Amino acid sequence: MAANGLAYGFVQYSHLAAERVSTVGEAAIYAAIEESAAEYNRVATEMVSLLAQPTTDFKRRHYLAGSGTLQPLDENGEPVPVRPSGYYDVAFPIQGGGTAFGKNIISEALMTVAEANRLTVEALKQDKDWMIRHMLAALLDNTTWTFVDPKQGSLTIQPLANGDAVTYVKVDGTSAVDTHHLGQAAAISDVANPFPTIYDELMEHPSNSGPVVCYVPSALTATVEALTNFVPVVDPDIAPGIASDRLVANSTAVRGWGDEVLGKVDKCWIVEARRLPSTHIVAHAIGAGPVLGMRQYPAPELQGLFTRNSQPAGNLTKTSFYRYAGFGVQNRVAAVVMYIGNETYAIPTGYENPIS
Repeated sequence: MAANGLAYGFVQYSHLAAERVSTVGEAAIYAAIEESAAEYNRVATEMVSLLAQPTTDFKRRHYLAGSGTLQPLDENGEPVPVRPSGYYDVAFPIQGGGTAFGKNIISEALMTVAEANRLTVEALKQDKDWMIRHMLAALLDNTTWTFVDPKQGSLTIQPLANGDAVTYVKVDGTSAVDTHHLGQAAAISDVANPFPTIYDELMEHPSNSGPVVCYVPSALTATVEALTNFVPVVDPDIAPGIASDRLVANSTAVRGWGDEVLGKVDKCWIVEARRLPSTHIVAHAIGAGPVLGMRQYPAPELQGLFTRNSQPAGNLTKTSFYRYAGFGVQNRVAAVVMYIGNETYAIPTGYENPIS
């Protein structure tokens, strides 16, 4: 088994890759599968923690940042009680997904440790795909949608600020409706640079603070890196020279769910995210906290990716992987989505809620 194809729980069995599972022991291999899922959950939770906060709430009230100023007082003055700033309600769906691999009496007897590892790695990759697609759909879909919860009834799932009747506080003390799904018709260039607009859109809200991280699809990285103001991160394999600026700040803390930190431009960190649709940039004011809530069931045994062994028929056994979770926006101004290629925002194909 190649090192880069090993699931966490199978590391200890790498020297037994060609051995049959029946020789090593069914219980030992199933324990390796469970260990792999547990370590995968730990890493996956850490990767999405910048963007999504785990919760068991089905609904939550999000309070706006404070606004206004002090009341004028003389030496005998007494301030009048004032109401806190406003709020809006958000809700979170919860959806199920799963995968499995099965064996009959022949394939079970012949299955090797390497095959069990390969099937486990494939299941973990499928869960990663499910998680990222649902997480991105919560950001890229700019419409309100209804999730019918079996116990809580119809829940209204909100997108990022989309120009509806909700007003949001600005740093100048005013409040106004807003939209955080933007569009730019021109390709990215020095004369059509979207990052100052993205940064300003986020920073106009007092609840937001940096760093601002822009997750960029691979199709747009070349034009972003060609911007005059772009400063790349230091390549640890190349000694920095004196002919150009080099970015030396610690970049690991901003990668999050993205793939590679490329650099900074106009106060924005640039992270390549290969799973993004080719025309959409997702920007997040990390100082505002997670923009999404990731709802799970309150029972710990139903949280994260978990496994079950079963025997649906006398000749068949099955190892199943289950995921129950759902993503919804909780802070509607903590992120911005920019569609490059059209002045009017459009949801990319395949990211309309609810995702099947």
